Amino acid sequence: MTTEPGMRYEPWRALALWGEEEAAAALEVVRSRSLFRYYGPDLGHRTDAFERAFAELAGVPHTVAVSSGTAALTAAMVGLGIPEGAEVIVPAVTFVASVGAVVAARGVPVFAEVDDTLTLDPAKLEELVTERTWGVMPVHLANVAADMDPILEVAHRHGLRVIEDAAQAAGVSYRGRPVGGIGDAGAFSFQLDKNITAGEGGAVTVTDADVYDRVARYQDQGGQFTTSKGATRGTADHPPFIGANLRMTELTAAILSVQLPRLVPLCKRLRDVARQVRAETAGLPLQWRRLPDEEGSGGDLTFFTESRLEARRVVGALTAAGIPAHTMYQGQTVTSNRAVREGRTPWGVAWERPPRFRASEGYLGRSVTVGLGAAMTDEDVDTIVATLRSAWADATG
Repeated sequence: MTTEPGMRYEPWRALALWGEEEAAAALEVVRSRSLFRYYGPDLGHRTDAFERAFAELAGVPHTVAVSSGTAALTAAMVGLGIPEGAEVIVPAVTFVASVGAVVAARGVPVFAEVDDTLTLDPAKLEELVTERTWGVMPVHLANVAADMDPILEVAHRHGLRVIEDAAQAAGVSYRGRPVGGIGDAGAFSFQLDKNITAGEGGAVTVTDADVYDRVARYQDQGGQFTTSKGATRGTADHPPFIGANLRMTELTAAILSVQLPRLVPLCKRLRDVARQVRAETAGLPLQWRRLPDEEGSGGDLTFFTESRLEARRVVGALTAAGIPAHTMYQGQTVTSNRAVREGRTPWGVAWERPPRFRASEGYLGRSVTVGLGAAMTDEDVDTIVATLRSAWADATG
């Protein structure tokens, strides 16, 4: 794609790259009349193929394709054997689905501060561990991996399970290791805002064969879904249990399979664009979000201003010029959600009101994120740089 001289930056360039190949893959599945992953008149086994390909990309032996990122998180914790009422430490900066998955798995979330990476602060983790703590859920936020090594050190010392919420980080790595393959299990989302997307969808990545067996069973009616040919999911080595229906469809898998080979190059392009913008704005007094591993990131343009008011001014100036920008999560931690704050689940109140997370609130409220897209041209980058300079001058002058 090119930009004609003088042409204004188009916000759609910040969207995922997809088009005719996805349409052809979807049409092929529809014409096969075999949209269910287990049977049909002309079954293509696309979900099976996607699971194998994604496992290879994540560097793990096993992947289970599911219906959403939330389903992936829930199935991962069930697969790891979370006890009822067990506590899972979750960063205060995340989407509400992280909390919802803990609730769905019968656990209790305990919230932790983030640092200037906007991911879980390893220095605050250990003080939250009690005899009730079962696991920790680092969230790889907005294409940036959490600082996993110190998190793993604390987790291993206390015997905690590590569930990576990689919903926003497909294709991202941390010190040479793909996210989702670093902890005990990883969970990915393929919702519309993600690097690869079929509108919805998710995946669980695991190394342990027994955990894989439990995840596969749980998301498939406990492994007791009986097809027309009498087959079942899972092995005969473990007793049966009741599960849920969180399966991925052949249609979803077909679309994702087309996009998967583009994922690593897409992340590299996003990373290159972000580096270029940061380099060309080096003269501005911007406090960029710290990246635990810049080389493995999928690209991020988030910086912190001096105040919430200044952040709003910069965001307003950028968006008025047609550049997609926002304050992450509107400057609010996940505990600002009333249901989360009051501990309300469908079955009643499950935890006490958490404290204020002032460090996290401070980082969020002062944050400005500029939208990135792999379709951006060098001319688009020049426009972003010029507009960012102008917006900064208007907001701080």
